[in-house]
Amino acid sequence: MVPGLEKVEFARLGSVHRNTFIDSPRTLTESLQFRCRPGLFFAGQITGVEGYMESTAMGLLAGINAFRVSQAMAPSVPPPTTAMGALIHYIVHSVTLPFQPMNIHFGLFPPLSGEARGREKRRLLAKRALSDMSAWKKQVEKTGGV
Repeated sequence: MVPGLEKVEFARLGSVHRNTFIDSPRTLTESLQFRCRPGLFFAGQITGVEGYMESTAMGLLAGINAFRVSQAMAPSVPPPTTAMGALIHYIVHSVTLPFQPMNIHFGLFPPLSGEARGREKRRLLAKRALSDMSAWKKQVEKTGGV
């Protein structure tokens, strides 16, 4: 049906897709800079995250930190109690060998101090994440870094 592809043959559907990623625990800092070459930032899926939102979040953080470094400011990383911070912590501190990319999920978040299960636990994790992200955002804005 597509002109030029009349004789195409598919050996196996989906067999061509491959995600390329770096060994982030051994190559990246929490600010998404290459350990061996500060000032070189990595963003998106190549950092070892899976998913559109996760990749976008890593791009946003790399951009914020690239700007901060270009202005002689210290890089800033969201706390690990937030989704972005939990992903950063995973990709930089993972001990899984070989390193494998990850989507965000509540299992990456640091545990709560009290007892909670199921929906209530997820609600409390989300509430803490929103509060901590708001505080981080204010701190970044206060220092003039975006």
